[in-house]
Amino acid sequence: MNQEKPGGGMGRGAPVEDPVLIRQAMRDLLERELEFPVKVEGAHTLPYTARLQHIDLGKGLLHLKLIRPLPHELALEAAFEMLFSVGDQRFEAPCIFKGREGYLLYRFTIPPLMAPSDRRRLKRYPFRPREKAYVVVQDGGVPGHVLSGPLVNLSLGGLAFRVDRVMRFDDHMRVTPGLGFFDRGKAFPMLKIRDLPNLPVFDARGVLAHALEGSGGIILGLEFGGLKENELRELQGVLTIREHMKRASAGTTSDGPRDTSPRSPATPKGPAARVAPAGGQTPDALQQLGRRSARIMLAMAPEPDRDEVHQALRAAGFLRVETSDTLEQALEVLGADRHTSAPLLVVETHPEDGFSVAGILALRKEFGDAKELPVALISREGLLEPSEDPLLRSIPWPRAEDATWLPLLDELAGLD
Repeated sequence: MNQEKPGGGMGRGAPVEDPVLIRQAMRDLLERELEFPVKVEGAHTLPYTARLQHIDLGKGLLHLKLIRPLPHELALEAAFEMLFSVGDQRFEAPCIFKGREGYLLYRFTIPPLMAPSDRRRLKRYPFRPREKAYVVVQDGGVPGHVLSGPLVNLSLGGLAFRVDRVMRFDDHMRVTPGLGFFDRGKAFPMLKIRDLPNLPVFDARGVLAHALEGSGGIILGLEFGGLKENELRELQGVLTIREHMKRASAGTTSDGPRDTSPRSPATPKGPAARVAPAGGQTPDALQQLGRRSARIMLAMAPEPDRDEVHQALRAAGFLRVETSDTLEQALEVLGADRHTSAPLLVVETHPEDGFSVAGILALRKEFGDAKELPVALISREGLLEPSEDPLLRSIPWPRAEDATWLPLLDELAGLD
């Protein structure tokens, strides 16, 4: 939404009391379906994540959908504060609780004013690269992008991380974006933080709040969206540990002499011992996301064996699995759909049916663009004759209880 800078000549932080601009800001929140925090004024409780569902101009009310219920004992006319973003500016605005409208749906007054706010409500804790805390976010379905990099700071309301890698979902190609790639308000329906203290994986959703470019690369700031109570408790546990560490460090620095004796390198333990992703290394989280987005065509007769293989693929994380009764049928489907990325073919071969590596190569060449199609051959009789074609490999029969086939399939799918 385009809006003149508030305050005119009144200086930074002057409140906006124009009803037209306030209603325009509320419509912007409604139309963009943005999530934002609301909290009881002056209270130290955790904020409630809200989304604007309806504006009743006649009664001067907002209908807010909250992620968790308000306390039953909360009195009518309780004063609340909203904190939201409009354009490039953050605002805080007072509103009054007017009652319950439906399940998790509550009525509040339209704010009489909104004041520019750059202050951070929630304390942020820095993380250093050597701590190995790592962020992976996904900006949508397929096609889409996966972004990853080390955690820079963390609070109950959001985080910042350095973007080390951007990967396209459809073909797993690396992207080198500029700041223009990162739109404020962009939603990330999947957000993972790995290797936090006492919390190996934290799952959430996020919205892009800001993007900054410095000598160390691009830093993204994300606001959490819709955290549940158990997720808030997990996050609070991590931040409590950080606070204790900070106080202990400060006490050691100020109260006691420093130990200047040589130290031997400590052996990292637990999740922090994971090698930080760099260069050509692929983090486990990115590999899992790659499997989720990789398209697989399973060419097998419709028999119980096909169900077994299908289940093994899904158990390994391959969720986009299509089936065809024969290799010829699979290639016909591929030939008719040349505008999508080529899948990985998994083909069952039977020696008694006359299948051979040479025969499959000949069939594949008939489909032009599909000649670059990677093919994994499986057989109940074991591994087949080797091929000089790097995109044609014989792999062990996929079983959920035996993952010897999985690294080979990852390699063919370009996920190694």
